[in-house]
Amino acid sequence: MKHISAFTILLVVLFTFSCSNDDTIAEPLPQEGEPLTSNLRTFFFGHSLISHLEQVNVTPSDETSIPHWMYLMSQEAGYTYQATGQFGFLTSHRDFPPEANMLFDLMPGVWDSDTQTFSDGNFNSIVLTPANFIQSQPATINYANEDYSPVDATIEIFNWVLEQEPGMTIYIYEGWPDMAPFIQSFPPSETELQDFHNYTAGVFHQWWLDYQDEVIRLRPDLDVRMIPAGPILERLLTETQLNQLAVTEIYEDDAPHGRATLYFLSSMVTYMSMYGVETPSSYEAPPIIHPLINENYASIVSIIWEELEEFNHTDGSSRVW
Repeated sequence: MKHISAFTILLVVLFTFSCSNDDTIAEPLPQEGEPLTSNLRTFFFGHSLISHLEQVNVTPSDETSIPHWMYLMSQEAGYTYQATGQFGFLTSHRDFPPEANMLFDLMPGVWDSDTQTFSDGNFNSIVLTPANFIQSQPATINYANEDYSPVDATIEIFNWVLEQEPGMTIYIYEGWPDMAPFIQSFPPSETELQDFHNYTAGVFHQWWLDYQDEVIRLRPDLDVRMIPAGPILERLLTETQLNQLAVTEIYEDDAPHGRATLYFLSSMVTYMSMYGVETPSSYEAPPIIHPLINENYASIVSIIWEELEEFNHTDGSSRVW
């Protein structure tokens, strides 16, 4: 019999110990330059903070929608991106199966809900967002005149979706709050706008953290991530050169629906959250996007990435990756 070296025995022991202590392999966090995926097929349970159709300032295509910009930036990076979705709120998204009524001019169709089952869509991710005007009470409190809460509805939707397509990555999208309670009329005064921003980064954001935490507490087996667009946008619009933007170049009403520039910034946060890499450095936003974005593009990317890297649970694990 040949002799086995002590070094070989040590390697075997270490390997056996590591395998026996955990049968699952945790999904790695993003590494510099390496995407978590290069292929996204996403279904949105969304509303007008995801895709805004009834515009005051009409755009040539779908420039006031996040998937529009996700598609264009993905093309620049050489990634595959396909998406559709359903308009509505959590209360209406509980009506299964969903309808693919969120369509986009430039992006080829991904799923025909009239003739195909949801599983035929081969989606690998979903993005869900509650209404932006229900944050006056915790997400665990029932809707008025209903016997279920936003958390209940969320878990019901997740359960249905995962029955149809197991293993999908789940994202909660945090947008920005309703502006109407803070202003007398649109556009807001400087003081009113500051109150709005303070609420976005404070009470409003905490509601979303508590919401995600409660969903995870009830369903710890699910991979529930969050895209914190609202608070990151608040920082960009108040602490960077983008504070030079007039409020009417960002929003167009008190809902507040955004202009193309706001949806572009939101898509940058969404892109980095879902792909796990920075948006392409070579991408240049078209003229419909305010020129301050291209002028400050590198610093905007850095700030978004920094915010996402620090977006963690209390135990230090990432809320987004």
